[in-house]
Amino acid sequence: MIRDEIVLLVLALLLFSGCIQPEEPQVVAESAVSEEWRPDGVVGVNEYSHHLKLYSTPRQGYTGGVMTVSWKIDDEHLYMALNGSTRGWLAIGFEPSEWMKDADMVMAFVNGSVRVLDEYSTGNYGPHIDDTMLGGTYDILEHGGRSYGAHTVVEFRRKLETGDRFDKVLRPEQSVSIIWAMSDSMDPGVKHNIAYGEGMIYLGRPQSPAHQISQNLTENDIEWMLFIWKEEKAARDLYGSLYERTGLTVFLDLVRSEQSHIDQIGALMDRYGVETPVLEIGIFDNQTLQRVHDELLSKASSDHDALMAAARFEEISIIDLERAIAETGNKEVIDVYSGLLAGSKKHLRSYVGDLRDRGIKYAPVYLSTSEYEEIVRTA
Repeated sequence: MIRDEIVLLVLALLLFSGCIQPEEPQVVAESAVSEEWRPDGVVGVNEYSHHLKLYSTPRQGYTGGVMTVSWKIDDEHLYMALNGSTRGWLAIGFEPSEWMKDADMVMAFVNGSVRVLDEYSTGNYGPHIDDTMLGGTYDILEHGGRSYGAHTVVEFRRKLETGDRFDKVLRPEQSVSIIWAMSDSMDPGVKHNIAYGEGMIYLGRPQSPAHQISQNLTENDIEWMLFIWKEEKAARDLYGSLYERTGLTVFLDLVRSEQSHIDQIGALMDRYGVETPVLEIGIFDNQTLQRVHDELLSKASSDHDALMAAARFEEISIIDLERAIAETGNKEVIDVYSGLLAGSKKHLRSYVGDLRDRGIKYAPVYLSTSEYEEIVRTA
């Protein structure tokens, strides 16, 4: 049986343990690459080695949508397809340091011809500017695409290492943090209004062979899903209270981001028939989360203390997401959790950066010094 264990620290962490014997999982294979790559806007069944479906549910200002990212690499190049539920533009950004800042962006749309833009985001919320306008180079070597029905598909090829300082260096077997967005407009200057989010992609090995992945849910998976949903809610509720108390815009921004995280895990639960709880703001049926939320909120008597409390919560969230990923074999679940993990790391960098700007050096409480330093190295 799965059981919750309370660890007596200054703030409690929820740990899962038990003796679950999972059912024999259904096994599916990622696509083994056997088709020649063609940038024609048609994603062949065996044209790419990896596929990730990204969901964003409707919320204020956004209609909601789905984008599937497909990719493979060889010794020199990244080949990628973006298939989104829009007739407007769609975009992906590689390795942002915080929000959109420093992201290596590719934006594309089909308006008679196919346009693929090679851009770089200079700020947390843009603007994203053509590399050539910043002194860089245009490094999309081939591209193509098409629109059909309510969808747009764009394919492109670029070098893993372009030599352009505005392009991220990509390497085999690297896990790459991504952001993504879609608009119903073909004007690249118009803000996304269909969907946006963040995630993580594993580049794999050049022409890597297919490998086996579990696609079922165990009892432990369901326990973790429910807990991660509640933990993302705890973050949203905590940051909402901290915004009301301090007026710091970083908390308002992260309330919106945490709501996006709740929507992502909620959409995953819906697809597997796991019912989402109905809980009031600041109220939790998990006593450990309730204690963590209440204790952090009680210690936030100043702007400085509020930022410290929020950073500590993100440390806890990172640890829990890493454990959840380690304890599942379901690829779709791993993909969603990896996106949430990338988001939590960016949130931690945001809080640490704000503290640094106030002349305060943050020291990790729960993460190891080495992992913490790796996470905030770009802060």
